[in-house]
Amino acid sequence: DDREKNIYKKLKDQDFILTPAFDPALLQSTGMDSEFELIFKAVGWEDAWEIDESGCKLLTIEFLCTLQTTDSEVSFRFFGKEFSFPWKNFSELLGFPAQCTIDVDSAIQDFDRNKFWREISKEIVCYRPRTNDIHHPTLRFMHKWLGFSLFPRNDFRTVRNDELKLLYAMVKRKKVSPIKFMMTQWAEIPGLKGDVGCTSLVTRIA
Repeated sequence: DDREKNIYKKLKDQDFILTPAFDPALLQSTGMDSEFELIFKAVGWEDAWEIDESGCKLLTIEFLCTLQTTDSEVSFRFFGKEFSFPWKNFSELLGFPAQCTIDVDSAIQDFDRNKFWREISKEIVCYRPRTNDIHHPTLRFMHKWLGFSLFPRNDFRTVRNDELKLLYAMVKRKKVSPIKFMMTQWAEIPGLKGDVGCTSLVTRIA
């Protein structure tokens, strides 16, 4: 498969790391441990946010080379075997419970990108939003966690629109799953510079 070969060529020489996570001691010293627990309980992510699985380069490469999505399902290969799951079931594999809505947009229909950004940053226009522009310390910490854990990339200081929607869902206490947003970003990983940081979450799926 030419597609898989091209993705493999991009990935084979990249460095693979364990999925980053906040140091529990740091969270406790800043009082964010209790804040995080409250937020994750509100959105239904209690079993998803603590990431302590090991990572495997070969398993992650196989997953990313074969990852494909449709409107209804996710398919990939592990250990040479093909797997296919409806989005809801795949979301549960990563620790997001069944009550979490897969279609985030349907759960936050009143989301207004510019209005929400203005509320949390005091910036007039949502132009190239950055983590450090977020005034509320808990939301700022939360975005950093999203950026290096669920949407791993070299520079997570930029606030992606998907991440802004998830922050809004957290503020509104909406039980949503970030799974579709995550797979869209993971599909971009072979073309990104820097370390590949989704290894621990790939292990969780396996």
